[in-house]
Amino acid sequence: HDPRLARVMTDSLMKRDIILMKQANINAVRTSHYPNHPRWYELCDSLGLYVMDEANIEEHGLRGTLASTPDWHAAFMDRAVRMAERDKNHPSIIFWSMGNESGYGPNFAAISAWLHDFDPTRPVHYEGAQGVDGEPDPVTVDIISRFYPRVMDEYLNPGIEDGSDKERAENARWERLLSIAKRDNDNRPVLTSEYAHAMGNAMGNLREYWDEIYSHPRMAGGFIWDWVDQGIIRTRPDGKTEVSYGGDFGDKPNLKAFCLNGVVMADRTLTPKYYEVKAVYSPISLTLDSFDPKTGEVSLKIVNRNHHTDLSAYRAEWTLLRDGRNIEVGDLPLPDLKPGETGISRIKLPADDDLSDLRLNISVLLRNAMVWAPEGHEICKTQLLLADHQTKQPTFTDAPLAVNKIESALVVNTDNFAASWSLRDGSLNSYIYGGNQLIDGSGFQAYRAPTDNDKGFGNWLAKDWDKTALATPQITLESITHDITDKGVVVKTIQTYAYNGGSIKVSSLYRVHSDSSIEVTQTYTPEGSLPPLPRLGMWLKLPNKYDRVEWWGYGPTESYPDRHEAVTVGRWGAMVGDPYTHYPRPQESGNLESISEISVTSANGTGLLVTSPERVISASALPWSATEIASVTHDCDLPESCATWLCLDAAVLGLGNSSCGPGVLKKYSIPEGPHTLSIVLTPISAR
Repeated sequence: HDPRLARVMTDSLMKRDIILMKQANINAVRTSHYPNHPRWYELCDSLGLYVMDEANIEEHGLRGTLASTPDWHAAFMDRAVRMAERDKNHPSIIFWSMGNESGYGPNFAAISAWLHDFDPTRPVHYEGAQGVDGEPDPVTVDIISRFYPRVMDEYLNPGIEDGSDKERAENARWERLLSIAKRDNDNRPVLTSEYAHAMGNAMGNLREYWDEIYSHPRMAGGFIWDWVDQGIIRTRPDGKTEVSYGGDFGDKPNLKAFCLNGVVMADRTLTPKYYEVKAVYSPISLTLDSFDPKTGEVSLKIVNRNHHTDLSAYRAEWTLLRDGRNIEVGDLPLPDLKPGETGISRIKLPADDDLSDLRLNISVLLRNAMVWAPEGHEICKTQLLLADHQTKQPTFTDAPLAVNKIESALVVNTDNFAASWSLRDGSLNSYIYGGNQLIDGSGFQAYRAPTDNDKGFGNWLAKDWDKTALATPQITLESITHDITDKGVVVKTIQTYAYNGGSIKVSSLYRVHSDSSIEVTQTYTPEGSLPPLPRLGMWLKLPNKYDRVEWWGYGPTESYPDRHEAVTVGRWGAMVGDPYTHYPRPQESGNLESISEISVTSANGTGLLVTSPERVISASALPWSATEIASVTHDCDLPESCATWLCLDAAVLGLGNSSCGPGVLKKYSIPEGPHTLSIVLTPISAR
């Protein structure tokens, strides 16, 4: 797909696609759902991609009607024969696919017989050829293939158990691929010819898929749906540049943004999904075998996942991080491993037995240039945890503080700072330090701008959030009290955030110290009948002059509980909003996981530091609120920023795959019951 020429492809863009795929450790392409341009196969031959060539047979909603009708026999055969005759001499094609989503019947059996006789060197694939009730798939296919399988873990499927909700049942209809591979009534390879639907902010739990694929010898891999967003870039009458999708041209019927399923965007902008694929698809696995902090000796287990080459084409480097900062680098010797072999590599690090957080980054690089990548191209990067001390206990300066009630606010202040709470709703509505307004409002939120997966099959998550009015709670202040102690002032509030069908009680304790820092402990207790929640945390509204963000946690791109293989824990910096991914249809994005520190500052260095001393949290710093992001349908229509929204979450829902496929794994959902957020707010002075 070309973002300006649509189905008219250029040689340069096709070559660009293959290079990007190979640089992401992708080694195979399915030409769904028809044979591609002849030039595509020539490029795959020369640059090196496996190809599943697929016949132009698709009857979708008719299921197996045409496949079982003799009148259609010639049409089915013609399409398969022309594909094989045209493409038979391309070495990149390793197997034929008889078509897509057309049920099964004698017409496919006829194609299979012809292909096997015409070309006995290549296996034949067709996902629609499936056995019933656990029986083996028809013998006409050489590969067992399934769409959008589930992994073996438990999924978040409320309402499924008793069959009460047919919309949610869509989320649980997919088979489990590993269970198919474990059947003893077959020995054919098992493949997922479509999985990990990459629509919008997606591709959760990709690591779990590949842990299972590597766990069983019959598992052959899978094809992500799909490579590139099929959006059209155009200039609108209002002068804005828009990535257009279904309905934007007055086209009816349409499936709206269902054409935006790419690992990369229409213009080939790389996304966090791309880097996740690269990390999970790495041909080399590196794990920690042992570490002795007294001697600094590290043993690493290395697996060569290549099927045809040893490790001589690669070299490796290591970087040691102490408390998120690089302190030493070195070369990692790679063992002489043949395809599929496992070995050990050892290095010596500086001895360190204090309470520092220690992590070892390993980078595997190309030793020499290839036609698809330069010398030094990074094949994979892995971070190994040596000592987990990322959270630190803070120290405070304490002295008596003044407390006043001014109009409708409770104010705690000194000569240099002032913090105030609304006596109407109990929120921390202002935080001023050195004459600078740092916080201009705060609140609790359980809402996020729905992702395409949240709007997935059955639309059950986003729909339930809308029914519950999760974005627009009614806030009631139950109580607000304060105590003056010799260690500062303690402000306590209890609020109820009411939704349709339930509520969340927010109990807050603010301990204000004389050094201007504020300890904040909030406990969120859901009550009543609420749907699975997307987040539990607080937001802080800062003036938009605070437009620089630094953090200690996963980076440099966004991360989520079920998608963080491509990121590493370190100290990162960006402009506010940079971690946000500009998906053409705006949605939740920019979340950062495993955060122990995050700061937002202005150009002169003033700002706010947030630390999490008890445990790492989720956070984001964005130019828009969740409701602003959810209010527009195209990225170019996001409003001009009027504030910086700093979100600090005790828990965040994973992404899953449910725009087409199974949803969020239960282990990446927010467990029922109370959750607590403990953070410290500290002002930052100008440089």
